[in-house]
Amino acid sequence: MKIGFFTNSYYPICYGSVISIESFRKNLEKLGHQVYVFAPKYGSYKDKNNKVFRYPSFIFKYKIDYPISIPISSFINKKIKELKLDIIHVHQPFSLGKEGVRYAKKLNIPVVFTYHAKYEDYVHYVPFIPENLLAELVKKEAVNFTNKCDLVIAPSQGIKKLIQKRGVDKKKIKVLSTGIDWKSFQKGQGVKIRKKYNIKEDELLCMNIGRINQEKNLILLLKAFRKIIKKYSKVRLMFIGEGFLKNDLKKMSNKWGIRDKIIFTGFLEYQKAKDYWQAVDIYLQTSKSETQGITILEAMAVGLPIVAVKATGTEDFIVNKKNGLLTKNEIKDFSEKVYFLIKNPKFRKKIALQAKKDSKNFEEIDQAKKLEEIYLELV
Repeated sequence: MKIGFFTNSYYPICYGSVISIESFRKNLEKLGHQVYVFAPKYGSYKDKNNKVFRYPSFIFKYKIDYPISIPISSFINKKIKELKLDIIHVHQPFSLGKEGVRYAKKLNIPVVFTYHAKYEDYVHYVPFIPENLLAELVKKEAVNFTNKCDLVIAPSQGIKKLIQKRGVDKKKIKVLSTGIDWKSFQKGQGVKIRKKYNIKEDELLCMNIGRINQEKNLILLLKAFRKIIKKYSKVRLMFIGEGFLKNDLKKMSNKWGIRDKIIFTGFLEYQKAKDYWQAVDIYLQTSKSETQGITILEAMAVGLPIVAVKATGTEDFIVNKKNGLLTKNEIKDFSEKVYFLIKNPKFRKKIALQAKKDSKNFEEIDQAKKLEEIYLELV
């Protein structure tokens, strides 16, 4: 099959949706299909893949550097006619998502949409419009868009229930999580990373990876960690990623006198993160905006004990007290669960082993085969 992916987020951006797109793209190609990506141009970034086509764009710089596409391109119009696509898969309900649907209708081919995010959780990136008003508009627009597609993929059962409740036709929804390259997460030079950041052998390293922004609920994480340090001093917290909230977290940790316990690595290329995963003892997640939380599966594959706020997506993969710990969205509950893990190494090891075992059910090639079946059914 010839498959067209339309996405507003793509390399060099490395969000969860991009990781998902790349996972399915490379594995569909392993299965013998041709996948073409249509995305916004990002500055001077050059693609190594000649099946990526870029729309003109400008960089939106309020709180975040994000490319806003200008969906006008005579070159891409001509290219799509030449390619004779069999199916189009869109990855956002706005901008290039709408462009993908337009092409699908024009070419009379099926269109699939993956509901990658709870889009209303990201309205704080838009200035001048009241967040409450915009959130409601975004919810309605996402549902209207979804119902125009032939099929929608929900990355978790939680998201399926959510969008069904909002008015998406349940007959159109299939649950398919993004897979992981399980073997690759067994490799990495953790000792090198611990040495780089001067983490002692008797210190426990906790980690969070992702955008350091409001929707990730990281102020709660830092406040909880402050409470943990008061009970157990031989622990450090690493934030991997970038975002407008980073300076606030630095100021808070300075004010509380715990700055020496906090590590900010900055942005890391996806492949380089493997070494960091191997350096970690406990993975912490406080985000409430995930539809799946790919980092949860990655932490499970590494064999890490996880403490996470109970939220849509997260609770689809973590079975409380079996392969991780789920908490309320409260500083006290979160900090107490982390401290419990610190003080109980045998239990920590037990749930980590179960997590590793459970993650094997999400090999990325197997997930791509399931997507292939969905496409063939539609075509």
